[in-house]
Amino acid sequence: MNNILIIIIKHIFLFILLILMIQIATITTANNTFPQIITETHNQTLNLSSTAILTCHIRDLGEYHVTWFKIDPYTSISSPLVVGKQLFTTDKRYSISFYSTSIKDSFWSLEIYQINLSDEGTYICKITNRKASVSIYIHLHIQIPMIIHPTHIYVEPNTNIKLNCSILMNDIDHNKSSITWHFLSNEFNKTKPYDVHIKRKLFNNILTSYLIVNHAQIYHTGIWTCVYKHQRLSAKVIVQKDILPHQRTSALLLNDSNRKISSRKFFLFVLFIVFKY
Repeated sequence: MNNILIIIIKHIFLFILLILMIQIATITTANNTFPQIITETHNQTLNLSSTAILTCHIRDLGEYHVTWFKIDPYTSISSPLVVGKQLFTTDKRYSISFYSTSIKDSFWSLEIYQINLSDEGTYICKITNRKASVSIYIHLHIQIPMIIHPTHIYVEPNTNIKLNCSILMNDIDHNKSSITWHFLSNEFNKTKPYDVHIKRKLFNNILTSYLIVNHAQIYHTGIWTCVYKHQRLSAKVIVQKDILPHQRTSALLLNDSNRKISSRKFFLFVLFIVFKY
């Protein structure tokens, strides 16, 4: 009887020892697992003065640190901005945020407030040690918001119409990109090429495209859209006989409002130019 009891105790002991060994092996394997970056290399386009949030989805980070770099476009040297939770830049617009959705998955974000043209470039999210390294690239593009003026026009037939679209250009884009115009109307195949003229002007890096309609007719009524790269802005044009007084007043109010908005935006353009030069 005693022998049977001893054998049972031995088996129980061996079973417990086996479980402990499996758990230790699992923990060791987990500790030896190098983190993965789930986010892929990608482009990100944002408007000037907005907030950039560059995010890395990390799996199995463990005791490792996420490091953010920015590549210098002139030297191609990458400088560290953040290591873990520690900032290595004196620019107060930069911050780091992070959160977890599970034991394995965490999200680390480099945030840049009030972005300007100098923030454009390539950022690296990287995890590394002496034996291994993983990283992805985020190419940040900053665009200047386009301006269209006016946005609403109410006129009678045979009136001349002038729309203008403006955008502050980078030196690189001068000869590569241009503003195009598109027309959407309920009247098909009536707009003649010689009715519409487009003029282009470049001054102090501000590209302006003018769309001029001479002696506008009812078939010019519709939505006129200017397009630059991924930006689209539209103006509503209504050509109508015997415009009612309230429509004329509405148009005047809208145009006055647009002038005020355009003045503010033009002032911002001037500031950008002064800052740049």
